[in-house]
Amino acid sequence: MSKWERFELQEFLTANPKMRLTYYDDFSITIEGEYNINAQMEGFHSIHECYSLKIEFPEGYPKTIPVVIETKSVIPRDLDHHTYVDGPFCLGSDLKIKGILSESPNVSDFAGKILDPFLYSISYKIKYHMFPNGDLAHGEAGLIDDYERIFNVKGKLSVLGVLRALSKRKRVANKLPCPCACGKRIGVCDFRFSLPKWRELDKRRWFKKYLANAFVPIEVTKRKRRRA
Repeated sequence: MSKWERFELQEFLTANPKMRLTYYDDFSITIEGEYNINAQMEGFHSIHECYSLKIEFPEGYPKTIPVVIETKSVIPRDLDHHTYVDGPFCLGSDLKIKGILSESPNVSDFAGKILDPFLYSISYKIKYHMFPNGDLAHGEAGLIDDYERIFNVKGKLSVLGVLRALSKRKRVANKLPCPCACGKRIGVCDFRFSLPKWRELDKRRWFKKYLANAFVPIEVTKRKRRRA
């Protein structure tokens, strides 16, 4: 049985008959076609839309995040609509998506738990000029907002502290200052019990690369001492 059978690819295609498989091997697949979104959030209008999508499930899935492109440019390709200029959607912070996929890796789960909420929010923005639950800040600020909630910490330094700990071996990470700002090192703070669930999402080298590429470094400036 291929991993795509395990991830219930055929069930997704059966439920979405206008989507077709355009590339398939044991490692990656591409699905293209018309995708319907019929959804409603409590207290908000229902949304019924159809989009032409290209969904690439890459080698390494579910740890490697799928790429989704709306091929007819109905959704504006700009930050206000969380879409990159070259087409792919910004579906959310990497660790948020990885967390969902680690628990629900089936193709239909990706669509229902990640893609559908995104398309509902973007469709609502286009139709009603607002996001139903408010909008995250763009770029790095949006990542910080998201990770503050995920990690239950405050501020960029604390977010970076968690990611730095996840990029290191446990015995090394335990010697770092705790990101919860308690003043202790990680190894003697209860915060350490939160780290294993995030370590399971990927290898240390992924966290190290992500830490280097996703955030603008914090500049440390030294004040020159005045001569007496």
